Amino acid sequence: MPWTRSTAHRLEALRAKVRAMFGHDVVAHDFAHLERVERNAARLLEIETGDPFVIGAACLLHDLHRILERDLGHHFAPEQADAQVRAILDEQGVDTPTIDHVCACIHATERYRCAGDVIDAASMSVEQRIVRDADMLDALGAVGIARAFMFGGRLGEPLWAAEPIHDTFRPGHTASIVHHFHEKLLHLHREMLTDEGRRIAVERTRLMREYLDALFEELASSPP
Repeated sequence: MPWTRSTAHRLEALRAKVRAMFGHDVVAHDFAHLERVERNAARLLEIETGDPFVIGAACLLHDLHRILERDLGHHFAPEQADAQVRAILDEQGVDTPTIDHVCACIHATERYRCAGDVIDAASMSVEQRIVRDADMLDALGAVGIARAFMFGGRLGEPLWAAEPIHDTFRPGHTASIVHHFHEKLLHLHREMLTDEGRRIAVERTRLMREYLDALFEELASSPP
């Protein structure tokens, strides 16, 4: 579906609405993250063909559950913010089938094979695949490293702890920030559902591995 002035106008209105909702206290899942995910999706859309409004809206609204986490103090899944997502889009006059599709795209985020989730790419729309990849790309590379330390710091996690690394990712607290890299982030390049997303993810994962190698070299050389 081609990009139109109407699409741009509708997304700009939505962007203004969401910007007002996300403060700096939504750590690592703030409005700047949403904008980066939106840009990642636009990059993937240069190769893939999908509905730009559905994709853009899902990128902007996919972390609405983080506001619930901030306010209520425990983990929420993306679909638990469906009521808020639907209310915002309905207020904008978006039709029900489009709202349903945006919600389906949001539900595709935060589901990972490394967490034991079943990901059936063949049954997913191209919009779902793009939004999912765009979100995961922001967890990788230099930005991904920064976000991991921002979020781990908010949770009070140590830099490193000599604890077992789990085979599967579990949301919430991990034994250390470095554990989060090994239990989730270093697996994400294999989770990508678009060719371009996978190519970018491999590059960004290489940078993260180089960083971790340097980190452990410095930790090993530090005096006790």
